[in-house]
Amino acid sequence: MASSAIAVSRIRVRPRQCDAQGMVHAIRYYEFFEDAFLEWLDRFAGGYAGLRASGVDLVIRVNGCEYRGSARLDDVLSVEVAPEKVGRTSLAMSFKIRREGDAEVIVVGHATYVAVSDGAAVEVPRFLRQVIADRT
Repeated sequence: MASSAIAVSRIRVRPRQCDAQGMVHAIRYYEFFEDAFLEWLDRFAGGYAGLRASGVDLVIRVNGCEYRGSARLDDVLSVEVAPEKVGRTSLAMSFKIRREGDAEVIVVGHATYVAVSDGAAVEVPRFLRQVIADRT
């Protein structure tokens, strides 16, 4: 699914996100993905609070990361987030991280979220599905 529902977040790499060599620790990229996804929800779907107010939450079912390069302390990163596929109960998102101003993608990620209510899978809310449909 190609989509114009793309958002880009900016992140400055802080010391707590780095290992002893001053490089971003591998696990931190998942935090960057989640922060960017929350910004995507703010921009396109009324935010996380609006989603929760509808009685639905999104939980991660699957996620992954491909490291093509590395980021370092004080780099400013651009995190691009876009929907890839929306199913009946799930939403798949893609992430691309670049150093700001650089075309090279240094990290590619993906996450599949499942819509849940009271601990059980439910349909992705219509308003969220519509946001994606309107922008594809």
